[in-house]
Amino acid sequence: MSRELRIDVGVIAEKRKARSEWADDYWVPTAIIEGHVHHKPGEMMRQTETGTMYFMGFSEIYCHAKEAEAYVHNFESEIPAIFIILRPDDDDEHPLPWYVHSVTVSPYEAQDFADSSEEIIERVAMPMTIASALMDFTDTHHEDVPFKKRKRQNFKEETLIFGKEPV
Repeated sequence: MSRELRIDVGVIAEKRKARSEWADDYWVPTAIIEGHVHHKPGEMMRQTETGTMYFMGFSEIYCHAKEAEAYVHNFESEIPAIFIILRPDDDDEHPLPWYVHSVTVSPYEAQDFADSSEEIIERVAMPMTIASALMDFTDTHHEDVPFKKRKRQNFKEETLIFGKEPV
């Protein structure tokens, strides 16, 4: 089995009206669609009383065997999740004010993105087919390393003698 896993997904987000006087609206990633679909980024999918759902675009979930511990940590949570990271479109290169920057299943990587206040990071439920593929991947590549407490080594202090360089 390969040491990498790549899964193509599409991202759906909802634009909701804000109740705050300081913002007109806010965006919430709500779901992912597996594979490539026939939607175009920025395409409106559904409108309700509370908001409008848009297809945000495509992304790839990239998993590597070295990060298997993070995926195990995700499965140990109550509900395994996929993390969607949206960034603001400051250069008007995208049809919507936000675009899909990344989609990950690693809670550690999502936490790294959370260090910045620029992005929207939202956790959505992981579909069973992706969960199944990721479980097979982690079962193959995860190595549980037991914790070893290091023992203190005795320190041998050398006496400093004139003309002798310490080792």
